[in-house]
Amino acid sequence: MNVNGGIEVSLAVQAMEKTFAKIDGAYSPNTIRAYRADFLEFIHFCEERGLPSIPASYESVASYVDANVEKGCSINFIKRKVSAIGSIHKFSRLPNPVMDVDVQLALRRMARKNGRINKQAYGLNKKLFDDLMQATGDDIFGMRDRALLQLGYTSLCRRHELVQLLVEDIKSNEDGSVLLHQRGSKTDTERRGRWIYLPPDVWGHINIWLEAADIKEGAILRGIRRGGQVMSGAYGPGAINRTYKRLARKAGFDEALVKELSSHSTRVGAAQELLRSGASLLQVMQRGGWGLPQSVLKYVKNADMVHEYPTWRKKYFEDSGQASPIEK
Repeated sequence: MNVNGGIEVSLAVQAMEKTFAKIDGAYSPNTIRAYRADFLEFIHFCEERGLPSIPASYESVASYVDANVEKGCSINFIKRKVSAIGSIHKFSRLPNPVMDVDVQLALRRMARKNGRINKQAYGLNKKLFDDLMQATGDDIFGMRDRALLQLGYTSLCRRHELVQLLVEDIKSNEDGSVLLHQRGSKTDTERRGRWIYLPPDVWGHINIWLEAADIKEGAILRGIRRGGQVMSGAYGPGAINRTYKRLARKAGFDEALVKELSSHSTRVGAAQELLRSGASLLQVMQRGGWGLPQSVLKYVKNADMVHEYPTWRKKYFEDSGQASPIEK
């Protein structure tokens, strides 16, 4: 039987859950959920090979890294899983096997084999953003999509932060603008929150959606059933990705660009546009809720690259001589 087989696997899982109970409330539910999924996978890996998982040996972790490299997993994917292993051991007051030289060597082999390029969501510059806006419809879906685009681009919120924004946290100003209170974020561990300024034109799109959907309280962004009925619950974070891609295809974007778009594209693109417009690093940090300059620099590193929209048009429209949907 495997070292972690049968009852011993249960003991490993029990030890892991005891640790999660200890850190409950200190970390966000999303972080704990990710830690749990990653460490459970590590436990199962060790079980299949007769290796200890908690406490783990350096051989277990190094073998785990090598196996994921052979599977073709990305660097960030593997580093995230190794980080989870290290965190669980730290929280459990156990020796951290991740710091062992053999594990560090395995990570270096991974980097040399796969390279160190970090894949980043394609940043929506202002022109591409405007094209997506024009691709929205005149129905209730279009109103919601325009509110989503405007809110995402102006607030620079992450997707899970966008769907947590509430109507009751809106404060109107005399000039037609509003202040929207974001109660918490990934980096705001003490949940002090921050105020987001929405100019009148942005608020206009959001307000049209709220009135059409008859939303008086709760989540600003909601799902919509096929018949046009607005749901009571918040829009799913994963649905934001699908919405952006759907609008991009409707706008006539090439499929290569569609694949690069994600819910982070508005955050990346807005940060890049701010930098290009002359905003300071501190201003960009404040607008996006970043705590460290290094985090912002990762987002704006490609801000000077110019991506001409015509190169991303669907080949169908170019070959047929027809105007794209945006040009009609």
